[in-house]
Amino acid sequence: MTRSILSGLLGLLSVVAMASLPSACESGGVGDPCLPEDEYDPQFAGFKVTEENIESRSFQCQTRICLVNHFQGRVSCPRGQEAPPTCKPGEGGCEDCKPSGTYAPDCDPAKPEQCLSGVCDAAGSFCRCDGPEDCPSSDWVCGDNGVCTLHICRDNIKGCQDPTKSAEENEGKACCVPGTEDPVASPVCGQCAGDSNRNAEQAVYCSCRCGVAEGEDEDPNFNFCECPQGFECAEIRPNVGLGDKNITGKYCIKQGSQFRGEQDCGQVQGRYNSEQCEGSP
Repeated sequence: MTRSILSGLLGLLSVVAMASLPSACESGGVGDPCLPEDEYDPQFAGFKVTEENIESRSFQCQTRICLVNHFQGRVSCPRGQEAPPTCKPGEGGCEDCKPSGTYAPDCDPAKPEQCLSGVCDAAGSFCRCDGPEDCPSSDWVCGDNGVCTLHICRDNIKGCQDPTKSAEENEGKACCVPGTEDPVASPVCGQCAGDSNRNAEQAVYCSCRCGVAEGEDEDPNFNFCECPQGFECAEIRPNVGLGDKNITGKYCIKQGSQFRGEQDCGQVQGRYNSEQCEGSP
């Protein structure tokens, strides 16, 4: 797993960030909004509408399930963004050059060949860099601590988007790590159309597992839930023999919101790039 600057702050930032989201998350009932933990990663470019994500240990939900049901982009950044310009400290051309993320993959000190540099830090069990060639790209800097760091130029950043604000208020603002003013380093697609079933309100919320995957034997030992009014039990993740079998199967989703295909996205709100985003500009 790749280390990043969020690793030591995730719990604290999660609590702070929820202040900008509807307070219903605190109750954790099925259908309450939730903020996926992936969004605390400054390198995370957002979810793809062709995929689902089941966060099975969400502190925000009483059910412990934060469901991302074929959603595009970031919940915390409705209009998406182009990638902000990178910079390197001391090279000039940017007055406000700040670190955005780090890269130091985990490794086994007994197997240094796992690392590009051939050096696995014995104390921290991470791959140390010896130079920029050991980092993801030439935009990164290998620090004296043996960790690759990416820096973002904030000179022209006009604030952070807020999912509770209007499109006009968010226009021209950056995607930021929730609860901070730290810009996301990656390009992010705008969310799907506001009147579609693939926007944040209709596709990202607390849910619960209501049945096994199609074709599987019933599991009498699992505490399945019953979907409340306004929700239906539908298959989200088939069991293909990979990962945890206990998170495959059916979940409570908002009625009529089952994913039919990329065309469900509609007209994208904000940034659109045909190579990265579904929907239409």
